[in-house]
Amino acid sequence: MAIQMILCLETNKRANTDYIYIKETLDYLYQKSNQIKISIVYMNTKSKYCSGGVLKEISRKTKDYVHGETKVIYCIDTDAYEKNTKHAKEFNDIQQFCKENGYDLIWFCHDVEEVFWGKKVPDSAKVQEAEAFRRKKKIAEMSAKGLSSQTMKTCRSNILNVLDKYLTRK
Repeated sequence: MAIQMILCLETNKRANTDYIYIKETLDYLYQKSNQIKISIVYMNTKSKYCSGGVLKEISRKTKDYVHGETKVIYCIDTDAYEKNTKHAKEFNDIQQFCKENGYDLIWFCHDVEEVFWGKKVPDSAKVQEAEAFRRKKKIAEMSAKGLSSQTMKTCRSNILNVLDKYLTRK
């Protein structure tokens, strides 16, 4: 059965940093299939997760896909959830929103760069670092264990747990 996966990303279309890491993961670890369509919704910031514009874009992409089922997957940084109550509340609100709407949630602790590089990356270097990750094929050095965590820990993500539900590993 054909599936469209709508990935809702914190980044914007111009920077596209989050998707570079996600696409590298998809290409390196999963079999290609013409039964899988990846669509992107750029939220520009995670605080817009339930904004009218984001929900409208999800709805439009869902209606436009007539070949099978659509799965919506939010890809969210946890930020400093364990020591910042604002970050914790926002992440909990997003988790609840996803649960209520039947959406999946991929989290990156504390952010996507920390998961894939093992360190914080300054905002001013995020685009260059994402490109370097792709160019240097750093995905080959990643531990599947770190990308399939059940608990939020520094430099960990649940990305493989979610993608494994819909895709076949190589």
